[in-house]
Amino acid sequence: MANNTLQNSIWMILPVMAVAMLLPSCAAPADRLAPPMGWNSYTGYSIAVTEAELLKNIDFMSEKLLPYGYDTVTVDNGWFLSGIGKGIEISLDEYGRPDSNEHFFPHGLKYTIDYAHKKNVKFGIWLLRGIVRRAVDENLPVEGTKYRMKDIVNMKSRCPWAVKPWWNYGVDMSKPGAQEYYDGLVRKYADMGVDFIKFDDIVPNPGEVEAVVKAIAKCGRKIVLSLSPGDHINVKHSGAYKMANMVRITSDIWDHQGSLETTFKRWEAMQNYDGAKTNSWLDMDMICFGRLQVTGKNGGRDCRFTKDQKRTFMVQRALAASPLMLGGVLYSMDDFSMSLFTHPEILKCNQNGVVGKLAHREGKVDVWKTPEKGNPASGWIGVFNRDAKAKTTVGRTAKDLGLDGDRGYVLTDIWSGKKLPASGKYTFEIPPAGVVFLRYEAAE
Repeated sequence: MANNTLQNSIWMILPVMAVAMLLPSCAAPADRLAPPMGWNSYTGYSIAVTEAELLKNIDFMSEKLLPYGYDTVTVDNGWFLSGIGKGIEISLDEYGRPDSNEHFFPHGLKYTIDYAHKKNVKFGIWLLRGIVRRAVDENLPVEGTKYRMKDIVNMKSRCPWAVKPWWNYGVDMSKPGAQEYYDGLVRKYADMGVDFIKFDDIVPNPGEVEAVVKAIAKCGRKIVLSLSPGDHINVKHSGAYKMANMVRITSDIWDHQGSLETTFKRWEAMQNYDGAKTNSWLDMDMICFGRLQVTGKNGGRDCRFTKDQKRTFMVQRALAASPLMLGGVLYSMDDFSMSLFTHPEILKCNQNGVVGKLAHREGKVDVWKTPEKGNPASGWIGVFNRDAKAKTTVGRTAKDLGLDGDRGYVLTDIWSGKKLPASGKYTFEIPPAGVVFLRYEAAE
């Protein structure tokens, strides 16, 4: 979740190397350098996903998507709420940390975590930066210390969009007990078996980012750390982002052309990000295909993207090495969306782990290129028509495609599987909001 207002925060960041010294193996998301893959409940269920629905989606991932590399189910905002509507509150333990409520999780959240693990699926949770206000009002203790919540709270620091009275205050990281609060928070969920934490409202608060990173380093479990929201992204702060495994570079992404444009703009701003060296990936938010917002009064709706917009959406994420976090309802997903989620070249390009760069722009047509890791003579190209209303026919030279004009290449249209004839200039017909997805290989 995020608001849509860009904020230019001035960050005071500790050197990345100083933080890196605190990171044993549990801070690394995996043994290989590749974007995480999984599913998040938010676009399908908003803040009201139930235990039963999570189990269905876990089953689907285990049976249908795990073989393709999708291995994590994350419950987003709301898992700790006592219900929906007036009078709700966040369920807390004795140390002021969010707990699941029987309204949504009659068997407790650990039951669902254990169920996922039995299905060889990892499990993630959503957390909001800081301390729940009720924990401050009740001045609950910080576990293992002599301090209480009023000793560490920063009541002037509040999430700009989580404005209901049950939400959080920030933590004053200069106060004794502040780091211990985050240590206990992360340890609680690590002990439950959590494999992934999406921390919201934390990107513009580097002191609390560092605190969470330190806490994960101490937790005794491998946990993938995802930072949100992306409204505050700033290329100058890349050093701080590399503390985490996923860094949102967009506001909330939905099924309309404006979201595609937002993604292009943020991708361009961050295209020189080299976080892959430390297993830190630019996150373009969830893939909002299938049935969406099914817990609403009208029972939800289908994704409004055209097939071409869906292709553009997925090729953006493939070329940018963005984590592939599916949304919607998995077990009722349409066949076309599934064909993109499991497309071998989309997955190969994405898991290649190289952030593609803008090679050429003319009018509303972009060319983005991603070389193959360790073999830059091969790779992938996307030729995007950013006009959502009109198809276009364009001619592009090898140089326009980001290729060496003096070298021969074999180009393959990934959608059709056909080889393009060798030519000094290539002609592409691109539908509205569509993309030509190419594989290039140097000719022998």
